[in-house]
Amino acid sequence: MFTFKGLLAGSAMMFLAGCVSNPTGINLPLWSTIPDDAKYIDTVKLPDAKPETEEGLKNARIKVMASSTGIADFPELQAYAQTILDRIVAGAPSGAPKAKVYLLANASPGAMAVPEGAIYIHFSAFQYLQSEDQLAFLLAHEYSHVALQHSPDNLLRSLRPYLVTAMDFAVSQAGGDDQLRKSFQLYGSDIISRDVLLPVWDRAAEKEADFLGLDLMTKAGYNPSESLRFLAIVGKYDDSFERLHLSTRNQLEKQLAIQFQPTGDSPLWDKFTSEFGTAVSKIQEQISSRHEDSKDRMVALVGYMKREYPMERRRPINNALYARTVDRNADMLDHYINAHRVVSELQQAEFEPDYKVNFRELEALARSAVSGKTSDHAYTRYAFSKLRAYQGQYGLALKNLDLVSSDADGDVLPFQLALQRGELQTSIGQKKQAIDQMEVAAAYYDWPVEAYHFLIPLLENAGEKGRVSELKIGCVARYPQQRELCATPK
Repeated sequence: MFTFKGLLAGSAMMFLAGCVSNPTGINLPLWSTIPDDAKYIDTVKLPDAKPETEEGLKNARIKVMASSTGIADFPELQAYAQTILDRIVAGAPSGAPKAKVYLLANASPGAMAVPEGAIYIHFSAFQYLQSEDQLAFLLAHEYSHVALQHSPDNLLRSLRPYLVTAMDFAVSQAGGDDQLRKSFQLYGSDIISRDVLLPVWDRAAEKEADFLGLDLMTKAGYNPSESLRFLAIVGKYDDSFERLHLSTRNQLEKQLAIQFQPTGDSPLWDKFTSEFGTAVSKIQEQISSRHEDSKDRMVALVGYMKREYPMERRRPINNALYARTVDRNADMLDHYINAHRVVSELQQAEFEPDYKVNFRELEALARSAVSGKTSDHAYTRYAFSKLRAYQGQYGLALKNLDLVSSDADGDVLPFQLALQRGELQTSIGQKKQAIDQMEVAAAYYDWPVEAYHFLIPLLENAGEKGRVSELKIGCVARYPQQRELCATPK
């Protein structure tokens, strides 16, 4: 069986073999804000940061929880990462804000920072990184976005209503149990959550965060060369993750292509599809023009590093404490990896013809995921719930979600779990409970478009005309591009 412990010991050589080196200094692009003859950290002017408040952090957390499957509850790993971040912040220029780090329950490569002073790193970072220095660069890069108060272009998040509609269309083609099962493989998927949640920075912002992050990690005592190894490793991990979830992404793209075609029957619908096509084209153009791959980022950093940090590159790498800390949490990390394997296998089974599901293996993985300290974690119970729903055991699927422990959000589940709970409750006749609990979750998460798509048909069938009218008005006000769809969400 693939385990986290085995990966930590054996993957370093495989990943590092792809690291790109450059024997000569590289001149920085003319348009760069990075100085030609000084450290960026010594010349950068930090903007006024948003004051750190509990209310601001809470609101930022709510936005994250609306598009994720929750926080990864690894107290020791979070505290360890916070210690590294505090060391980095201590060396930041005067006026730099404080920040807090959280682990997000997502197996994809990724991390995100919000201007309010929160950094979310995916738990998978402890799967593919091999040293504290690499983790320091990840945290320093994300913290630089906070310190520089970068405003991300959440281009993919702007497509959320369209993605939801595409998913609705995909599941509506099946009907009955197939429809419910298929919906669970699309909603809440790690790769969908990542695409909707993670910001899209422009190249200038990414370059500034790379260089300031390199300065900050080096000032904190780390080896700057590990930034290059980080970029090589994360590039390889991202490629492997994309391949694993290719069927899910292909399914969405297929449904988008099929669904969003002008019909000539409704000018409003044709206008909507035209806007969607424009939005997709804009995103594709901006992502391709803004995003450099890991090799491009490495080439930009290596010349600067050789110029400014020739001696620091010889520092010893801090991997002993990192390895011990990760090893103490390896069982819990293995449980999360097992949960992700369950979900990804079910996605493949749903969207790849003739795919054979090994239910005995998935059962063992799911039971392992919810054992011991992760027995009540949202991510692990979510995976077990997906397996039970795929098997048509909706009552047991619902019980798995009921076993999720309360956290900082009280009794409100991460929104993707709340949505799955509502679908399950509806399937076993608990429609009133589904409506009541979705109303609570929707209000808490500031009414994601999925909430309207879920509630309006149920309330219409229940004869709640007044509430239906209120929701349709609210849907149009929040998502004006969805006017036609708000009127008839399913």
